Amino acid sequence: MALPPPTPVSWAGCGGGFECATVAVPVDYRVPGGATLDLALVKRPASSPEARIGTLLVNPGGPGASGVRRVRRGFRVSAEVAERFDVVGFDPRGVGASSPVTCGATVAAFRATDLDPDSPEERSALDAAAAAVAAECAATEGDRLGHLGTAEVVHDLEVIRRNLGEDRVSFVGLSYGTLIGLLWAEAYPTSVRAVVLDGVVDPAATGDATSLGQIAAIERSVDAMDAACAADPACPLTVQGLRLLDAYDEVARRIEAGELVGAGVGPTQLAYAVFSATYGEERWPLLWRAVASAQAGDLRGIAEMATWFTSLVTYAPFAIVTCLDSTHPVGFEAWQRDADEAARRSPRFGRTAANELLPCAHWPQATRQPHHVVAAGAPPILVVGSTGDVATPYSQAQAVARTLESGVLLTVEADGHVAIGSADCVDDAVTRYLVDLVVPPEPARC
Repeated sequence: MALPPPTPVSWAGCGGGFECATVAVPVDYRVPGGATLDLALVKRPASSPEARIGTLLVNPGGPGASGVRRVRRGFRVSAEVAERFDVVGFDPRGVGASSPVTCGATVAAFRATDLDPDSPEERSALDAAAAAVAAECAATEGDRLGHLGTAEVVHDLEVIRRNLGEDRVSFVGLSYGTLIGLLWAEAYPTSVRAVVLDGVVDPAATGDATSLGQIAAIERSVDAMDAACAADPACPLTVQGLRLLDAYDEVARRIEAGELVGAGVGPTQLAYAVFSATYGEERWPLLWRAVASAQAGDLRGIAEMATWFTSLVTYAPFAIVTCLDSTHPVGFEAWQRDADEAARRSPRFGRTAANELLPCAHWPQATRQPHHVVAAGAPPILVVGSTGDVATPYSQAQAVARTLESGVLLTVEADGHVAIGSADCVDDAVTRYLVDLVVPPEPARC
């Protein structure tokens, strides 16, 4: 791949002790002299410049999450890492301030439909709403639409590294950011000083396999929420002699029948509330209370949890990148065959989870093919996997660590998505790796 000649990054103060810059990259790396787009960067300089090791690039995931915003909001591994590294966040192409995707006006209508349709009318409404999202993005993004996937972001990361003027840099990827780190280490192993992968996306998994793995993880998490509520005298449903799932089913029935309305909550928002609770055990009581309130006719708690879930990333770039990163069915009926399988795995949540990305059925096919990443020639890579992670199941971290030439797995016995910042054991292990390039002895557990 021919990369453009390096152009030194021109940093300028942008408040709060941060420095900001932009880096120009080709829209299409096959046409290096063609159209370009600008990537937004932010830097928090090492607090002990005399002890500075180098640059630590950070991507918080999504797809669609802003690395600039994450660093500005205080991304942190430890005080020692902050002292020794310039921490640099970047917005991937199409995200945040990096020549952002401008479509998305039709997303609210799409998400207001029932993503688990049970009538011909609901199926038609869902098909039309998804097609509208796809058509809007095709119209606004034009030829760029097919060049927003991770295949291009990997080269963008290397352009950033070259423009920073450093022979090697370190990288921390969270969630989807792990896919960027893996593919960068594969394509440019000699540019890697250290890579930490937390909440791991398996690059060998197809879209179907990843979705079904997530659906199975959702089922396990919801079963755990149900059992925890039953065992907790403070759970408002237990006080009423109810199980969480039985109460959920009753609320779902009443919403579907139009007997329970308000706060903009439909069947899809009810499922989203559950999805939001899978992001950490500390969110389970929020769901218990929201379902109990919904039974009493108050849907505000459900609405708040659903909004939390949908605000995690901006939908349009999230969907576009996800669709470009894995092969997918074309057309509504073909997509529903996959949704049928998801529903067999999870009758309550499978179809909603599958149809969340239905606009994919109308967009260009994938620009990345699933494959195992070995990253031959790269230094040891630290793979962090939480046993109770629903968004990126632990099995993916295990698979990636096995496949990498020099992968080291740190197993975290915890629920929730990504582990950095959640426990001293994790942060200490990541710090020693980033600072001293020492990986924890296997089998490593926290």
